[in-house]
Amino acid sequence: MNAFKDFRFHGIGPEEKIIKVLHRNWFDIASQYLLVFLATGLFFFGISIYPVIFPQLGSSEYNILFLFIENTFLFAVWIYCFLIWVDYYFDVWVITDERIINIEQKGLFLRRVSAAEYEKIQDITAEVKGFLQTVINFGDVSVQTAGETDNIILRRISDPYEIKNLIAKMQKEKKEKRINAFGEMIRENTGSDIS
Repeated sequence: MNAFKDFRFHGIGPEEKIIKVLHRNWFDIASQYLLVFLATGLFFFGISIYPVIFPQLGSSEYNILFLFIENTFLFAVWIYCFLIWVDYYFDVWVITDERIINIEQKGLFLRRVSAAEYEKIQDITAEVKGFLQTVINFGDVSVQTAGETDNIILRRISDPYEIKNLIAKMQKEKKEKRINAFGEMIRENTGSDIS
């Protein structure tokens, strides 16, 4: 637990300790990049056989057009790959000893930060769907809260059952601390009344 002692996030209190920092599972970004690379390969395969199918387009005046199309496509692929990485890297869930912080990046210019204190958590659900998620051991953890705040969903994280158990453990420890503090307060007040 000391691994995160040097990490600080805006809004975390001085006594609040970071227990775990989570990102989505590596398979999530790998599957998105695989689709991009397959589409890119299909595009270049089509560009390479296009002059064979249509020989009249093999002249030098169309080479500039094909070069422009290829460069435009590569630029668009590069931007899309960058957006995939930004979404992956900046989607973060922080589990502290006080609460769960959900930081979601949507594109380049939209970031949503929400938090759920352990006292407000009503239900924690881990869900692993399908063969690949079971084999690779990743899935979603849904944290249902009381009140007007949205539920926090830790999407496609590694070892969702361990994270669910960690959140439940932190919630139980927080409840025990609150009960012990309340008991101490009652003992102090009753002790001062007796003397």
